[in-house]
Amino acid sequence: MYRNKKVSIYFPCRNEELHLQSVLARVPKFVDEIIVVSNKSGDNTLSVAKNLGAIALQDDRTLNGIGYGYAHITGIEHATGDIIATADGDLTYPIEELPKIIDYMIDNDFDFISCNRYPLQKDTTISPTLRLGVFILNMEVRLLYGIKIKDILSGMWVFRKEIKDKLGSTMGDWNLSPQIKLNAISHKEIKFTEYSIVQHQRAGETKQAYWKTGFSHLWWIFKNRFK
Repeated sequence: MYRNKKVSIYFPCRNEELHLQSVLARVPKFVDEIIVVSNKSGDNTLSVAKNLGAIALQDDRTLNGIGYGYAHITGIEHATGDIIATADGDLTYPIEELPKIIDYMIDNDFDFISCNRYPLQKDTTISPTLRLGVFILNMEVRLLYGIKIKDILSGMWVFRKEIKDKLGSTMGDWNLSPQIKLNAISHKEIKFTEYSIVQHQRAGETKQAYWKTGFSHLWWIFKNRFK
């Protein structure tokens, strides 16, 4: 419990057994529910999660070979906390900062907080290719939707349980990330904001083909605007 709120956090994972213990060690002690959702893992991610005391779920659905979005959808469906948080299971996001983020949410009565990595804080290292890609996608959102956002692709966000059914998350691939933010921003009953964070060094290799994923985001954001 934190400020009389039950807190859940879920992690979408694929082959994260080697550093899952380090990820979960960063979770603040007040978190009531830790969920690890394994998508097409070929290692021992699920058994390691269970041994570490997490709720371990399997979701092997994919869209064009990608199941990142489906793992998120499963995590959201099963999370029971009053406040629900998520972050990638690769050590990049500062989940130890949850107390500050939740304080900011409660004190300012926000419903959904997306943790933005841009502009870069000190000690954050992100490749020029990724920075350029996010900049282009942010500009696309601004031009097509009239929405000014700093990080459309952040993999860490925090939201209230009451808005779960209003988020309209359907994309099973990487496009779940822009979808959930655009849906939250656009919904009249959801109070959305961003919160600046530091990104840590990634553990393990990325599951993404950056150029392919980037163009997929570009096209999806365009199609979504004119659907």
